[in-house]
Amino acid sequence: MDGKALVKKFDSMNSYAIGNWKNLWQECADWAMPTNDNINRVRYEGMEKSPQRMIDTCIEANYNFAAGFYSHMFPPNSVWAKYRHPNPMLMADESVAYYFEQVSRIVHQLLIGSNFAQEEFQSLLCMGAFGTNCLTLEEDEKDIIRFRNHIIDNVRIEENNLGAVDTIAREFKLTPRQAIQQYGVEALKAAGLEQIEQEAQDYKHKKYTFIQFIMPRASYDKSSKKSINKPFASYHINRERGTVVQEGGFDYNPYKVARFTKGNDEVYGRSPMSMVLGTARRTNVIYRSMVLAAEQRANSQWLVPDDDSVTNISNRAGAIIKWRATNPNGKPERLPPCGDSGLAFEMYQVHEKQIKQMFFNHLFRPLEDYRNMTATEVNERMTTDMMTLAPFVSRYLNEHVNPMMEHLFYIAQKKNLLPEIPSALQEDPSYEIDYVGRLSMATKSFETMGAINTLRVFGELSQMDPNMQASLQNVQPDKLFREIWYANSSSMNALKDPSELEAERAAQMEMMQQQQMINAAPKMADAAQKVSGAVDPSSIVNQIEQGDIDLGQ
Repeated sequence: MDGKALVKKFDSMNSYAIGNWKNLWQECADWAMPTNDNINRVRYEGMEKSPQRMIDTCIEANYNFAAGFYSHMFPPNSVWAKYRHPNPMLMADESVAYYFEQVSRIVHQLLIGSNFAQEEFQSLLCMGAFGTNCLTLEEDEKDIIRFRNHIIDNVRIEENNLGAVDTIAREFKLTPRQAIQQYGVEALKAAGLEQIEQEAQDYKHKKYTFIQFIMPRASYDKSSKKSINKPFASYHINRERGTVVQEGGFDYNPYKVARFTKGNDEVYGRSPMSMVLGTARRTNVIYRSMVLAAEQRANSQWLVPDDDSVTNISNRAGAIIKWRATNPNGKPERLPPCGDSGLAFEMYQVHEKQIKQMFFNHLFRPLEDYRNMTATEVNERMTTDMMTLAPFVSRYLNEHVNPMMEHLFYIAQKKNLLPEIPSALQEDPSYEIDYVGRLSMATKSFETMGAINTLRVFGELSQMDPNMQASLQNVQPDKLFREIWYANSSSMNALKDPSELEAERAAQMEMMQQQQMINAAPKMADAAQKVSGAVDPSSIVNQIEQGDIDLGQ
């Protein structure tokens, strides 16, 4: 692949973002993520940021969004993602259920031992501010896996014909020392950067610009283990020289890009911050007015004559203000403050609530709104309210989390960390990923509620019309139980084997029949005695009467 052609392609992708998108990202960063507000302006390290923003509501709302979404989606103290087979009946096999239980725990330990928590949290902050986040997942010799969050300012993306992001380009800068660590001296010399070794020895702070391209290969050899024959191609290009420094590939795309929501014919996502920019601007103005009104009430202006009869005007406590007493109209006085700070504060609270609701803060801090309610009612209301996040959760799972978990399974399998596949999975070793975080469970609860609500409706109708009771015979109770158990992400390993359950039920039925016969024996004996007047000594009735058979057993 020609390096100059790739640089030209990056410039073409960059031209789409320059202008409206970068201006939008810049303003969103100013309001919600000031640590990354050097998108569309030149600012050097350590420079003081201009104090244009007077409110911190958007920063707080974005932080609560990222923290709440992370804790509800990725609870750190539990296995929030479970691998399982798509067939519930196959999951009923004890060996299959145990295998996937082990796989889920192994992958969970990989995540805990990596830097996933801090990088995913930063990625969610970017999602709330910019609407598009980008997280890389790569193999690491020390920690097995390593994550890194990238700000959208340096990332350019393209979609395929299905609307999925499959091409990612990232521009970044490296010092001579960092470039040597990244690529090696020989690769840099081959790319025309012979001077970089000497510059690294001289500790020069000069930086070189590089571009990484990740794109699907049109053709590749599945049987080959060479990186240049992988499904996803990787090119590192030096922008100054326009030469390829490194070429490789991946079996899975290491860049996990997600969008909060998309506009028509747009590639990049729209964020909660972008939707409340107008509200944030108004809130800032209201806050400024509120501060000015409060300042005027605490320290109102002076009214003095223009004849120099007053000197030493001061607002300091204990200050002495002199005026010419011979001039009765020369005595200074305070102007009455104007403006209603209470009304300004009320308007500020309304706007602040609108911003926090757009960031879904009320879903993650339910006790602020749900008061004087039972625990059951609070849980039901929270589950219903969380459904407002369902569209974003589904998109985030599809674009970000599912590719990440599939990639993790591949890495664990490649590192020989997974247990041996049971014989029951040899013919069909496929899997799916089930998420058991609070947000995922809220979106899935309606799957099981459909069956439950249907049964409830027909149960109520059968009270009015007994014929409706016969409709419930369409339901197989055992199958419905397993489906609901499976949909609620409960461990299939905890269920009994269907054949074992059938044997237990047959044994219980036999014991029940024997007990019924024993309970009916005295009545049979009484009837026989009345008919014949005597009881056969060898009969079971006589044995019961003689105490040879204990009815309590």
